[in-house]
Order: sequence, then C-alpha cells, then structure tokens
Amino acid sequence: MSSTRAVMLDTSYMLPVFGVDVGIDSAASIQATLSRLVAKGTELYISDLSPFEAFIKSYRIAEKIRDERGKEEAKLGLLFVAKGGWATRIDHNDDEIIEEAFKVRLKHNDPFDCFIFATAKVRNIPLVTEDDSAPDFIGNGLVMTWAVLKKSLRA
Repeated sequence: MSSTRAVMLDTSYMLPVFGVDVGIDSAASIQATLSRLVAKGTELYISDLSPFEAFIKSYRIAEKIRDERGKEEAKLGLLFVAKGGWATRIDHNDDEIIEEAFKVRLKHNDPFDCFIFATAKVRNIPLVTEDDSAPDFIGNGLVMTWAVLKKSLRA
C-alpha cells in the first residue's frame, strides 16, 4: 500500500476557478488547501466529467444574469481544469463505474453525482463533498466534507 494519501474532489471545489462562489470557502483558500495537500503528497482525483459539469453550471449562471464576462470565465475555467495537471482525471467509461453509476441513478437525480459517487466507490478513493446523500451511495468511510479535509491538514 502506498504511503501517498488520495482524495477525490466533487465538482463544487472547482467552481471558484470558473468564477462561481460556492460558499464553502473562498477561492483563495480552496486553492491554498489543495496546494498544501499536494505538497504533503496527497494525490488529487476528479471525475473526467467534473470539468464539463462545472462549465455547464457556471455558463448557465452567467446566462441567467446576462453576464458576458461570466461566460468567458466559464470557458477559461474549463480550459484550466481540463488542461491542467493539478489533478488526475478518472475516465467515466470504465465498465464497473458505469454499472455502479446506473445503480446510484436509480435513487439519485443528479447524473454527474452518480458518476462521481460511483467512481469514488469503485476506485475506493475518499470523496470530498458537501452532498449529504453521498454516504448512502458510497459508505461513510469514503466521504468527508471540506471542513473535515481542512481539519486533517492541521493534524
């Protein structure tokens, strides 16, 4: 077993890069926390669907409020997250992940979450999420909130 710790990030923690305030923490604090994790040897994972989900969310927000600058931020965020090497993307096309995502989808209405939850479960990687329903699909041992993750850095 590797001594490197691994965590999978829900899409929420990418949204500040897309110009969206998530209310969990400031964009600067999220970036600093992720940088500290990497410096301590933590491997960061995301679903390959998460950049697309973040783009859709941020672009829709910009459309709704008629913010052309927000649309540009959505595009730049997608380029940064999709092309950046700060996290390892896990392909959703894995047969086992698809099967598990289908099981989750039977009881959960967000298709992106279904794949994110399934990926964490199949790959046995703790998921950092604010979604209260995640433990129902992944198990308590593989789910933590942002606050718990940040607290673990202080330990």
